[in-house]
Amino acid sequence: MPKVSVNGEKFTLEAEQGESLLSCIRRSGLGTESTCGGRGVCGKCRVTAQGELSPPDELEAKLLEGQPAGVRLACRAKVAGDVSLTLSDSWTRLQAASAPPIGEVVLDSPVKRILLPEKGRDATPYVQTLPFRVADPRLLDKLERQNKTQACGIVFENKAIDILSDGAPLLGAAVDVGTTSLSLCLFDLETGGSLASSSALNPQTAYGGDVITRIEYCRNEREGVSVLRSTLLEQLGAMLDETLGRNLRREQVYLMSVAGNTTMLHILAGVNPLSLALAPFRPAFLNPLVLEAERYGLPMAPQGRLILLPGASAYIGADIIAGLLAINYRSLPPCTLFVDIGTNGEIVLIENPETLFATSCAMGPALEGMNISCGCRAIPGAIDTVTAQDGAELRFSTIGDLPPVGICGSGLIDLIAALLSIGAIAPGGAFNGCGKLSDRLREDRYHLSESIFLSQKDIRQVQLAKGAMSAAILTLLDRAGRSVSDLEQIIVAGSFGYHLNPESLKRIGLLPEDYSGPVTFVGNSSLSGASLVVRNRAMLTEMERLASSIRVLELGAHPDFSKRFLSMLGFSNQKREARSGKREESRVPTLPR
Repeated sequence: MPKVSVNGEKFTLEAEQGESLLSCIRRSGLGTESTCGGRGVCGKCRVTAQGELSPPDELEAKLLEGQPAGVRLACRAKVAGDVSLTLSDSWTRLQAASAPPIGEVVLDSPVKRILLPEKGRDATPYVQTLPFRVADPRLLDKLERQNKTQACGIVFENKAIDILSDGAPLLGAAVDVGTTSLSLCLFDLETGGSLASSSALNPQTAYGGDVITRIEYCRNEREGVSVLRSTLLEQLGAMLDETLGRNLRREQVYLMSVAGNTTMLHILAGVNPLSLALAPFRPAFLNPLVLEAERYGLPMAPQGRLILLPGASAYIGADIIAGLLAINYRSLPPCTLFVDIGTNGEIVLIENPETLFATSCAMGPALEGMNISCGCRAIPGAIDTVTAQDGAELRFSTIGDLPPVGICGSGLIDLIAALLSIGAIAPGGAFNGCGKLSDRLREDRYHLSESIFLSQKDIRQVQLAKGAMSAAILTLLDRAGRSVSDLEQIIVAGSFGYHLNPESLKRIGLLPEDYSGPVTFVGNSSLSGASLVVRNRAMLTEMERLASSIRVLELGAHPDFSKRFLSMLGFSNQKREARSGKREESRVPTLPR
């Protein structure tokens, strides 16, 4: 059988004749970007390969135009003999957004350490004298062998989950499982203090860039759910180890609270998410689920508990409910719009603390740099800001001030907004050759450099995303009997949203262009909400109440959405002077509870 050696023969595996390199990479336990799920259309699974491979077909050659010799698409290159393969880890690096301040809550964690009383001298079973329940026979045995006066019970929901005889720290972790990125924050459960944090790319991106492609993977592969769950747990374990450092251990982590969209939480629970993609889009669960670490193979203390936080619907998940909790939605002015921009767009209209309307729309991964010719994630060297100077000359910056390697989402939005503002893109989305742009506009591509460009297809991808978001916002406002002029504030959440320019968002139409109020960026509010649950058990009850009270609008069945979506694909024909100074934005302050 042909052999595929990876990264200088550090790893070798056997391959079937005609097997794709992507299949080999997945079998090896390694990874590479595959936004389209291996369908061969996104062009992101680029690897360097030498040896006996099928020649590039017409589509692969087009997607790799301008790339050095030896670069292939892993999903389209087929093994014909021995192959040497080089993988880069640059696709796993990204710039993570910080989370907003968690807010002040009374420390009352769901997991506590309770000092055991001394044993009596009568015949009463010792377990009956304890201020908590003990149901596990293994703990009864531990209790009987316990002689130290400082022994403690580790208690969850008034039920003992472990018995300890040392004073090791009692730890918990808050986790946000995003479609694209993962974030984790480690806490001391007895002081409430944050100890460390970690972020990483969700390794499931090797199987698809959005929830639909991953649901398709679960549909088409018999072990699809297990594969996606295993890759996720392995990465979460590595992130937890990073935060623990040398002095702390997994065995001291007795609690995890996890926020995420409904699809991600289904996969983490080992539940097939197929029903979320089929009408009537019925989740298998929305209420909180508590998973026992030992039973579900979780990277924490075997006796620990992981709480999957509650969601409101198939596409208004626990990440949105946790985000509302984090921004203290009850304190916000009436008619506030809460928007999470990512592969899905989730929108919540907060009329008042008791009346909230929500909806979601599929935006695809374009705004995160995927499905874009030179798109990339927010990695070092990614173009993240673009401004127009002297009427037409465009200038850009990169993450880390490194040579440009691609355009991430914030840079893409800035670039299109700048080209619109100087009239280089027409309202319909087509390029206009004009002035100083002439030497940079080549056929259907505008070049920021020799190798990095924006194509007509890229503009179309952004139009589809912004059309969906614009139509969703207006449809939700209609449902509540409101208009853009009624909005008091817009809050933008999510790792992607944290890096955006509000003027660029309005210029391309992702936010209503006629909105003139404040735009507040809050970063990863989902992680902040999960952190509240780790520190105070009443926050979970509040999340459940909130999730059940939100009025969810399903856009697929709404008679006006499709018509409005089509009408919103174009850009405004209003030319504006591009801003080149400081961005006008604000951050959410620490909010009391």
